Amino acid sequence: GCDEIVLITGHAADAIQRRDLIRVENNDYENNNILHSLMYAREFLDGPCMVSYSDIWVEPEIFEDVARGTGDVRLAIDLDWKPYYQGRTHHPIDEAENAFLDPATGQVRKIGKHLDPDLAGDLICGEFLGLWAMTAEGAAAFRQAFERVDAETAPTEPFQQAKEWRKAYITDLAQHLVDTGTPVNSVRIERGWAELDTQQDYDRLLQIADRQALTTLSHWHSKEEARHD
Repeated sequence: GCDEIVLITGHAADAIQRRDLIRVENNDYENNNILHSLMYAREFLDGPCMVSYSDIWVEPEIFEDVARGTGDVRLAIDLDWKPYYQGRTHHPIDEAENAFLDPATGQVRKIGKHLDPDLAGDLICGEFLGLWAMTAEGAAAFRQAFERVDAETAPTEPFQQAKEWRKAYITDLAQHLVDTGTPVNSVRIERGWAELDTQQDYDRLLQIADRQALTTLSHWHSKEEARHD
C-alpha cells in the first residue's frame, strides 16, 4: 500500500542506480548511526509510514502483517529467532536486537542488543527485524521524541545503551518511547525474513532461505543462477 518510497543513502550511494524513488543523502554517515541516518528523512515522517533497515530480506506477507497491525508504533518481532544464529559466527547471537514483550498485551517493555534472553523472566523474548510501522500519530511521537532528545543531548553524550547520542540505534529511541509513556506495540511473526549482514550470510544464502522460509529469496537466487549460466 505504499505510494512513496524514500531511500536514505550513505556509504557507496553511487552503487544504487534506481531513480524511481526519492533519495535522501546522509552525508555524515561515517560519524552517525541508524537513528540519525533515518532522521535525515524526518520531513517524510509526516503521516502513516513503514520503515525498514536496508540489509534485511522480508517476505511480502510480513510487510502485510505489519501494515495490518495495531498501535501507533508497532515493531516486527520474530519469536522463532534463535535457530537462525546456528553457524552464523560472523554475526553471533549476542548481536541480535532483542525485545522483551508483555505476554498479555504484546507491548514492548525492553529492547536492545544488551538484553540477555535468559533474563526475560515472564516476558516473551523475540528479535526485532529492523522493520516497523507508524500511524501519523506514531510518526509524530517518534519525530518529536527524537527532536527533544537532540535538543537536550550533545552528540557525544551517552543515550540509553549508546555511548554517544549520534551513534544511537533505533532501539535506543524505542526504549526511550517506552520509558516516557508512549506505547510501543509488537507484530509477532515467526521467520519469513533474514538479515544479510556479512559475507558469511551471502555464502549461506540458500541455507538461510530454507531455514527462514524465504520463498522469494529462493526464486530470486534461481533466476540469478539461470541468468549467469
